[in-house]
Amino acid sequence: MSTTEVSRLFAVERGEIVIDSGLTYDGITPVRVRVTKREGRYEASDDGRAMAAAGAKRGRLAFDERITVGEYCVNVSRQGVVWLPAVDRGDADWIAKLADLVAEGSVVLYEALLELDE
Repeated sequence: MSTTEVSRLFAVERGEIVIDSGLTYDGITPVRVRVTKREGRYEASDDGRAMAAAGAKRGRLAFDERITVGEYCVNVSRQGVVWLPAVDRGDADWIAKLADLVAEGSVVLYEALLELDE
């Protein structure tokens, strides 16, 4: 993800942006990540887009609390939302990295949901 996009949030106390990760779920549907800032705290989330792309209904499936992405892990809510929190360290690269991890985790969840459907 572009640190330029994320760094726009440094200038405001509260805000949000939606970033196209450059990844896709199925070769067509883009993986987008919403990054919000509220009073020095950030959150990167797929807003349940992996669930929607896989056609899964919320509340019907049990999820692991975390998905491993390389040497990191991302959180997964009971509703199938992939997300990560962060505090403001003034480091746009780190916030962009969190958004990348959420995007990758979202694709992993999407693929796992498709496997369950088979």
